[in-house]
Amino acid sequence: MPDFPRAFRGYSPAQVDALIGRIEGTLGLSPLYAPPVTADEVNAVKFRRAVRGYRMKAVDEALEKYIRELEDKAGGKRMVSGEVDRLVGLVRNVQFATSRLSPGYDEQEVDDFLDTTIAALRAGTARGSVVKKSAFATTRMRPGYRQAEVDAFLERLASEIERLRSEG
Repeated sequence: MPDFPRAFRGYSPAQVDALIGRIEGTLGLSPLYAPPVTADEVNAVKFRRAVRGYRMKAVDEALEKYIRELEDKAGGKRMVSGEVDRLVGLVRNVQFATSRLSPGYDEQEVDDFLDTTIAALRAGTARGSVVKKSAFATTRMRPGYRQAEVDAFLERLASEIERLRSEG
């Protein structure tokens, strides 16, 4: 079982440990004392927040790896290449309006996330849940991407990725 770093406010350690135990049991890495878990169940899980909980980013990254392993074990869903190329083009060509006086998202963080998403699409490892969970620093009194535009685009992208994964 992974040893996650702690944060002032993070995911409930008891809930995370219980889920990781079920996942590792399902994958045959440890004894299974509860019903097996599916990749879709792991993808849909929501943890309570707790003081001195597990760092959220570390848990999310570990869960993404487990999801891939569970999908591979179940004969995983892969995305169709023509559709992947279309999504890569969509992400590469998106342009967001900027804001100066109202809050916006840090442009560099959004651009870096989009680059990472393109790489994940090409590798076949893109997950709608990762896109949905993305968060960016907020800017004030300096240029930033308009939050509503970024949020709407990411919601659309996440639903497209989920649709492709379910078809593949």
